[in-house]
Amino acid sequence: MILITGSSGFVGSNLINFFLRKKIRYIGIDKIKNSYLKNINFEKTDISNLKRFEKIFKKYKPQIIIHLAAISGVGSCHQNIDKAFKVNVEGTFNILYLAKKYKCKKILLASSFATDNFYTRPNYYGFTKKSLENMALSFRNNFQLDVGVIKFSNIFGPFSLHKNSAIHQLIKCNLSRNFFKIHGTGKQSRDFIYIDEVVSLLNKIVKSKKLNFINLIHTKKLTTLLDVIKIVNKISKSKTRCKFTRAPAGYDIEVKKNTNRSLKNLTKNLKKTFSWYRSNYK
Repeated sequence: MILITGSSGFVGSNLINFFLRKKIRYIGIDKIKNSYLKNINFEKTDISNLKRFEKIFKKYKPQIIIHLAAISGVGSCHQNIDKAFKVNVEGTFNILYLAKKYKCKKILLASSFATDNFYTRPNYYGFTKKSLENMALSFRNNFQLDVGVIKFSNIFGPFSLHKNSAIHQLIKCNLSRNFFKIHGTGKQSRDFIYIDEVVSLLNKIVKSKKLNFINLIHTKKLTTLLDVIKIVNKISKSKTRCKFTRAPAGYDIEVKKNTNRSLKNLTKNLKKTFSWYRSNYK
């Protein structure tokens, strides 16, 4: 049995959709019901409440945990520092504590590339994810838990209406004709990865005999935000209204030289994402 936290979120919804197609046994847990998928295996609970959360372990006895639940993003964490600490830090401790107590075989914890530059560009979101990584390493070394950290780059795709990350916000602004806010110059580069690639790589990691401590899920190709805007404008046949704003503290606006020269695969996946939004965004 695989336990998925944050099962009603963006990655969780796509992962469950994959598990349903492959007939893989799972239980999804979240504080809210899934608004994208119906009739799924689901328990409503709060991972920061240890007593309630432990009831899930007693009932389902999961052997594998994929921990996706989080307050994500620099802005969201800065605006909700108490909530971010409870979910991202206390919630992660509860998972590791219960995984140890109930002798789970594998534990995958979602972190972020934001931890790589934490000491030179600190922000509260990075702090919560750095705490997650440090806890995972401690439990792995001291209690022999087979626990690994997943670092996602910038994911995009369907089941993401609630997301405010760059590509999702860009598409919504293009469709609604609202202004899309660009932090800095827009020349900063990101590694954008489509959700289907993420789910496929996650499944491979779950199947591995022993987890690596750090597991990177990215394309290794960088694309500037301005290039993504051009692609979306071409797909939609309309120009996105943009507004340049000052980047918040801790936000990465670094301009890198090794940008993606071939945009074919990114364009194909942006088309699929835009098509889904056109059918679902109101």
